[in-house]
Amino acid sequence: MTKSDPDWDATSFGFDLVENGENIKVQFWHVGWRECNAHFRRSSFCWAILLNGLKNYVEKGIIIPFEKRE
Repeated sequence: MTKSDPDWDATSFGFDLVENGENIKVQFWHVGWRECNAHFRRSSFCWAILLNGLKNYVEKGIIIPFEKRE
């Protein structure tokens, strides 16, 4: 990112792909938060919703239009 909320400035996020037998496990991370404040909690919730949407798309082909996302 080139611009973000001040709470995000010191953070990094990404993912690692880890072999797990015949499968690949995606391990997502978002680290470097200075404190566990309301923005941290809201961001964590949003990541969970986005990643669940990705899981549903990959596994079941379900697409949730942007305007219907919470």
